[in-house]
Amino acid sequence: MKRLLLICALAVFAASAFAQAKNVKKVKNYIENADTPIALDLSNAKPGMVEEYRALLEPALTDPESKDMADTWRYAARLKIYDMNQLLKEYAANGNQFKDIKAFFQNQYDIVQYYENYERLMHTPNEKGKLPYKDDEIGKEHLFAQQVATGPRNNLVVGASQLVYTDAPFTVKLLDLYYETFDNPLFKELDLRNKDENQSLANYIYATALKETGTNEEKRMELLKQSLDGENGPLALQDLVSYYKEKEDHATMREYLKIGTEKYPKQLIFHLNLVQDELRNHEDAQADADAKKAIAIIESDEQLKADNNAAWLYYFDAVALYNQEKLEPAYDMFVKAYQHEANFDNLSGAANCAAMLGMKNNTKKDVAKKWYDKAIEHYEQCRTDYPDQEDVWGYQLYVCYNNTGNTAKAAQFKKYSSKK
Repeated sequence: MKRLLLICALAVFAASAFAQAKNVKKVKNYIENADTPIALDLSNAKPGMVEEYRALLEPALTDPESKDMADTWRYAARLKIYDMNQLLKEYAANGNQFKDIKAFFQNQYDIVQYYENYERLMHTPNEKGKLPYKDDEIGKEHLFAQQVATGPRNNLVVGASQLVYTDAPFTVKLLDLYYETFDNPLFKELDLRNKDENQSLANYIYATALKETGTNEEKRMELLKQSLDGENGPLALQDLVSYYKEKEDHATMREYLKIGTEKYPKQLIFHLNLVQDELRNHEDAQADADAKKAIAIIESDEQLKADNNAAWLYYFDAVALYNQEKLEPAYDMFVKAYQHEANFDNLSGAANCAAMLGMKNNTKKDVAKKWYDKAIEHYEQCRTDYPDQEDVWGYQLYVCYNNTGNTAKAAQFKKYSSKK
């Protein structure tokens, strides 16, 4: 009895496989023999026919026999093109926004994959060693499939860039197919490895997706390095710097900061972080030299003068000079920093340098007075602009007025003398 059931089951399976293959041929006959030629996107198919095609073809995609027929993917791809155009119409009607952006890029993924399957099966002989189409038809269909799939292939990177932060696993899926296309016979004439300009962008997006998913850290680092020469090179460099900083690999972090200053000299963030790191490690002379390189770039470019990082580089250079006891250059640099960004640190830095220069020149009364006058001017401005910093400017005004012999003025600030 068990043997009989097994035979019946096999018979049902064979009948099902045959039915799916027959359904594919039925769709082919509808499309190829229509009185009015059916458009590639099925836009002129009779009402209800598209859904009839779908019902016939979708089971055939996974059926053991029909899934290996070139025609299955040939006509299923047309359904995907129809779906793409429906999604694009919906996009336009919705104010150029997708109601479901993932659905659109899944559609683009499917078009590429379906035509790759079609390409493969066109060149796969059957059990008798025969190809499904004649040579001239294969050549024609190959170029046609390539032309239709190229746009969706490019959209794999577009989709990845838009979904990387909201659906990183799907982004990885899109880009895995994108990378696979470089060696796929469907695109062989396009010389994608040499002519596709999206490779660097794709590398950076893929690295970002791996970071979001917390997987394959080694591959992520390699992708970031491969992204350095593209439009996202500065972002890739920042990611590399952050990564090695978190790993406490100071030497490698410093190496990438230097690469950033040389490769992207107008990206001030690399200069800024390099100089800040040098100051943190008490490399004041080097910090001064590297800050001045950045300042020279800033002063030769009007746009960079407005960069928020410009003031920091003047400030850090002033600190580097101050640490080396080069007080007059430090004073000038604090003033320039304040001119770029009026804040308490820059103003009080200039005032402090001036006060110290007054003390250092106490044997030269005229010189000392000149510097004390500058210090008082700056501290009085601190008093006006930054009243919450009274512990700083109050004590310093007391000292400066005392040192210039203005005891009446000093008395106004005597209460601050006990706070130091």
